Amino acid sequence: MAAAQGWPFLVARGRQSGYAVRLAPGFLIQTQEYGVLEDGTGAQIVAGGRTLAVVRAEHTVTGADVGLTEAPRDEHSRPLHLLYGFVCPDATSVEPSDMDISRALQAALGTYRRFLADESGFTLAASNPFPLDSAVAPLTRPPAERKPVVPYALAGLVAVAAVVIIAVTSLGGEDPPPPPLHPQTTTSVPRPVVTSVVQTTATLDPGRPGGQNR
Repeated sequence: MAAAQGWPFLVARGRQSGYAVRLAPGFLIQTQEYGVLEDGTGAQIVAGGRTLAVVRAEHTVTGADVGLTEAPRDEHSRPLHLLYGFVCPDATSVEPSDMDISRALQAALGTYRRFLADESGFTLAASNPFPLDSAVAPLTRPPAERKPVVPYALAGLVAVAAVVIIAVTSLGGEDPPPPPLHPQTTTSVPRPVVTSVVQTTATLDPGRPGGQNR
């Protein structure tokens, strides 16, 4: 299993600028949800379509942090504070190690120096992840429900049967007439006997007495 990763972030103000997110994970910048990092409460947030465990810390800027002989202050002579830390995607909680806190602070200070040098021209920076040394409680997901697999042949038969049923239903029209209640019976009628009568015509011989036949 790959080691969990931490993505540094920074929320800070400048000499003239108010508090705002100056450094954020790239995936939160893409979804425009990096503003959730301004909230200083809560050890877990949901953003960028992911559950994030959040580690937060505070730091008061010193002169050494930004290459000055004395600590910088805002226009009202107040010391400048940083809210920094890292987020761990797909985790429920993190027990941060000193090493990971130090890594997050170094990333935050690098961004803050660039911001303080040009507050008006500075744009939100995307952070790079680093492998965590901290103890991470990963987010557990329920196992995906397995769907029954229908064999291709059976699925094809079911589809054909459905088409046949639809076709028969659409073409059937009216129901067929019921069978007759009393089936017809056929009575055999005897055929009449025809007797042929042959009529013969006799020719009388006038030469014979009594008109005898020839």
